[in-house]
Amino acid sequence: MIRLALSPILVIFAVFSAPNPKEQLIAKYKQFNAIYQKSDRVSMDSWIKSNCISKFSYTSYHKVRYSKEGFRNSVLQDMQSTTKVIKSTLVVRSVEAHGDHFVAIIVSDFKGNVSIDSRKYVLSDQSVETDTWIQEGKDWKIQNRVQVNEDMQLQPAE
Repeated sequence: MIRLALSPILVIFAVFSAPNPKEQLIAKYKQFNAIYQKSDRVSMDSWIKSNCISKFSYTSYHKVRYSKEGFRNSVLQDMQSTTKVIKSTLVVRSVEAHGDHFVAIIVSDFKGNVSIDSRKYVLSDQSVETDTWIQEGKDWKIQNRVQVNEDMQLQPAE
């Protein structure tokens, strides 16, 4: 009898304590940014592997399309060439439900010292990306990312 009386309460508790998908996605972005700020390539590799679907695609502002592996290699290579992160912020502008998926708009602002072909530069990069998240099992993963705006400047370091 007690079990039957508690059943509706447990169902209500389960519904209200289930993590909000928007909060889950925002937490994933915070984790991504923290990893990038530390230039932790091992953790970034793990983050990309666990948060992007196998058929993930990334389209740059210049319409170059990358697979998950190409995106992963590009991010890790960028991190390797960065000698000092001066500023790295990632702001989640919005997360909206669209049927069975979510679309997030993120704004990134990066400034850092980089080494390219043994030369030192200061890189400033501001970009806006749109990510489409789908549910895979119980987890949310990025299906695709499209860079919709970019302002990158590379200047020789003094």
